[in-house]
Amino acid sequence: MLQINSFDLYQILIYAFAWTTLYFVLCLCNSRRSYEWHCRMVTVVHATLISSLAIYITFLHGPWPFTDAGGPNTPLQVRTVSLCLAYFLFDFSWCMYFKTEGPVMVAHHFLSIVGLTWCLMAGRYGTELVATIGGAEITNPLLQLRWFLRETGYYRGTIWGHLVDWAFMLSFGFIRIVLGSMLLYSYYQQNTDFWGRLGGTAIYSIGWIFFIGILNYAIRKYVRIYKNWVKATSPGDKSSEDDSSTNRNVKEEGIGVIPEREIPSQREIKNGVAPLTPRESLVVRDCPGEN
Repeated sequence: MLQINSFDLYQILIYAFAWTTLYFVLCLCNSRRSYEWHCRMVTVVHATLISSLAIYITFLHGPWPFTDAGGPNTPLQVRTVSLCLAYFLFDFSWCMYFKTEGPVMVAHHFLSIVGLTWCLMAGRYGTELVATIGGAEITNPLLQLRWFLRETGYYRGTIWGHLVDWAFMLSFGFIRIVLGSMLLYSYYQQNTDFWGRLGGTAIYSIGWIFFIGILNYAIRKYVRIYKNWVKATSPGDKSSEDDSSTNRNVKEEGIGVIPEREIPSQREIKNGVAPLTPRESLVVRDCPGEN
């Protein structure tokens, strides 16, 4: 079987088979959920496992990436990087098959696969790479939790949605931007080579792209929430007064209310799909969420 330095194709294929098996087991055990749901469950398992291993290697096992980067890979680093590479091969294949990701995420997956493979084949860079993937994956469960909340209807307009959003934004900014900047700066001060610096800079740049997108989303979201709050609490809001007046007239005159969506279109009336019923005692009311 192909083996170059610490790159063991046989080991990576076994790990990739394990991730794929976990995905299919989840699909069989809970067939009511979508394929993406189960893929994201595998992502949570991977992120939890890899970030735990990375924390142990970085803070307890060593070497320390801020002072001893660029050295040869240790056996535990090889095992962690191989496990992570196998997951990215699985997830990249899944994304390509279902066409769920945009160009930035595809580029992130591709660079991750190239970087992890190069680390194993070169037999070095494990110290800094394990710290990098640990910092990248430790915030991933929050991102997946946000998606699960949206799928189950517990995200929009709930305290849980706001807590997860803020926890993800703050942790992402601190780990990927603040600590990432410090690690990249120290990496350039150490006796490291061109390829290690190129890979570190590329992953760091993608982190900034993600963070800018996160900030843009947060600004749009909370500006919209603030405008809606101001509009709802404004005492001189003309639309609110008009709605209140209409509600009073409807109540006083005993006029029935029919939602606008229940009125048949001209095409439905012409084709006989919906009956045309008398509307003399009814008033049309726009329904919330129609647009």
